[in-house]
Amino acid sequence: MNISRITIATVIIAAIGLSACSSETKRSIDTGSTVTTVNPAAVTTVVGDATTVPTATVAPVTAPPATAAPATAPPATAPPATTPAATTPPAPGLRLYDEVIAPRTPTTHTDPFNSSGTLDNGVYWVIYQGGETMTPTIQVVQAFFGAECETRAVAAGEECLNDIFVLGMPSRDIEDLAFTKDVYLTVASTNTQRQYWITPDELRSVRASSASDPAPSDFSFSSFPLLMTVQGGQITQFEQVWVP
Repeated sequence: MNISRITIATVIIAAIGLSACSSETKRSIDTGSTVTTVNPAAVTTVVGDATTVPTATVAPVTAPPATAAPATAPPATAPPATTPAATTPPAPGLRLYDEVIAPRTPTTHTDPFNSSGTLDNGVYWVIYQGGETMTPTIQVVQAFFGAECETRAVAAGEECLNDIFVLGMPSRDIEDLAFTKDVYLTVASTNTQRQYWITPDELRSVRASSASDPAPSDFSFSSFPLLMTVQGGQITQFEQVWVP
């Protein structure tokens, strides 16, 4: 066998194989005026002269519309500004002849008073003289205490006894100054110095005769002076002061 011929034949066969392989790998497609060389492995479908290449199809992301809750706030309804009427029952919680605290006298003096007309708001020193149930008859004077007791007594040529000096003149008699319906009224027992809450009716009774049944057995009434508080032209407090 001639070796040269065998080698040439082998080369020719290899070349033919490479040409065939190349023709299978690449193929020209006439798309009209343009020639496009494509890889058959990348072609999915050929219809006529059109080449369809698969494309990635992404499903549209459809977000639901944001639906906000209706901003409908209930109307602010304020409760009616209704303040109940202030009502104070007469001496709340007290019963006839309940024992109470004795009044505290001023440290300087009781209020001065005008000679006529309605008394101004203040605290006055008075002597109870009877009269009607709700409009007592009283005599108004002025009393002094502490250092003023000494000064006033010396000026009047008298003595300050038991830390109280009462200026007898001027004075004023009043019969038309009324108790309030809830007046705080107390009396001091002569022998025990204890203080008791009573009503205007009971005040008239004890001055005229004797105390009612609820009174303690050792209670006795004396015409001690009283501290009278006036507010708005009426007597709101009428408290008897025990004096030696």
